[in-house]
Amino acid sequence: MLFFRRKENYSFVDIGLTVDVHSHILPGVDDGSPDAAHSQAILAELHRLGVRKSVFTPHVSRAMFPNQAPDLRERFAAFTSSLPDELQDMQFHLASEYMVDEFFGGIDDRLYWPDGRILIEMSYYQRSPEIRETIFNLLMDGRQPVLAHPERYVFYQEKFERKKGVPALERLYDMGCELQLNVMSLTGAYGERSLDIIHWLLDHNMYRFIGTDVHSRSQIDRFTGFKVNAAQMEKVRQLARNNETLF
Repeated sequence: MLFFRRKENYSFVDIGLTVDVHSHILPGVDDGSPDAAHSQAILAELHRLGVRKSVFTPHVSRAMFPNQAPDLRERFAAFTSSLPDELQDMQFHLASEYMVDEFFGGIDDRLYWPDGRILIEMSYYQRSPEIRETIFNLLMDGRQPVLAHPERYVFYQEKFERKKGVPALERLYDMGCELQLNVMSLTGAYGERSLDIIHWLLDHNMYRFIGTDVHSRSQIDRFTGFKVNAAQMEKVRQLARNNETLF
C-alpha cells in the first residue's frame, strides 16, 4: 500500500491567483512602490507567478495619504502606458483603499473595483467609530463595501475567542460587508492571534476575496509556508476564483 504525505507547506503558486484585487504598485503615491522601476519589478514577478490582472489600490486617507482621484488617474495612465512588452498581456484597473474616518463621507470622486465594489480599511490599532455607519451608507447607495485584511486589526485579535469568534467583526459581516484576506497573513507574519482569526473566518466561510496587498518586490518572496490545513487551503483557492468574477 502506498501512503501519500499531505502537503502543508503551501506557497503563492498553490493559490492559483490570476487576479489580484489589492496592491500598492502604483509608484510614488503611498507607502508602496517608490518608483516606476520598482513597480515594474513587482509586476514582472507577479506575472511570472501567474497573475494576469491587477487592481491598483493606493491608500486614500486625509491624515497620511490625501490622494485625489484625478491625480491618481493621471499617474495610472502614465505608468501603465509605459510598461515593457513582456507585461503587455496583463490587464490593470485603478481603484483605491479608503480609510474609514470622519472625512470618508465627504469624498465625492471615488475609485472602485472593476465591478463597482469599494475597498475600505481601518487603523490597525483602533476601530473606526464611523465603520458601521459607513458600511450602512455605502450599501444604501448601492455600493458593496469590502473590508481589507480584517485579520490584521489588533483590536479584533485581542477580543478573539475560539468558541465565539469575533462578534464585532461578525456584525459587520452580517450587515453585508464582505471581507478580503491578505496573502501575507497566511504566513503567520502578524502573529498567532491573527492566524486564529484567519482559521475561524475560513472555517465559517466569511472571507470573499484574497489580495496580495503587495508593497514591495521583496515581500513576494515571503509568500510561502502558509499555516493552513488542506481544507482551509481549498477555501483560499476559492477566494482566488471569486476574484476572477470581478472583471
